[in-house]
Amino acid sequence: MANKVVCGVCTGVVLLIIGIIVLAFSAGTVEPIAYGIKYNKFSKNVESNDVYEGGWYLIGPFNSFIQFPKTQVNIDFSDLPGSKSPGFSTLTGGSTITLHFSF
Repeated sequence: MANKVVCGVCTGVVLLIIGIIVLAFSAGTVEPIAYGIKYNKFSKNVESNDVYEGGWYLIGPFNSFIQFPKTQVNIDFSDLPGSKSPGFSTLTGGSTITLHFSF
């Protein structure tokens, strides 16, 4: 009877350790300033239907995240307040043209 109890406890401990290892390899993180999409390393597929924000997620043992920054950077070339640089001026056929643009 004691052997059965010891065997049952050992089996339970081994299964618990295996479960913890599987959970550790199933977790994925997305940085707080990024968006993430799930990528399966085994099948090489990207699940672009679900977009994840910053945090911890259980995504499976063969999955990881491809991350993209949340921030948007604008570069302005204009005379407006807050722009990084002035517009571009050029001389064409005696007329001065000033280009203002943002991207």
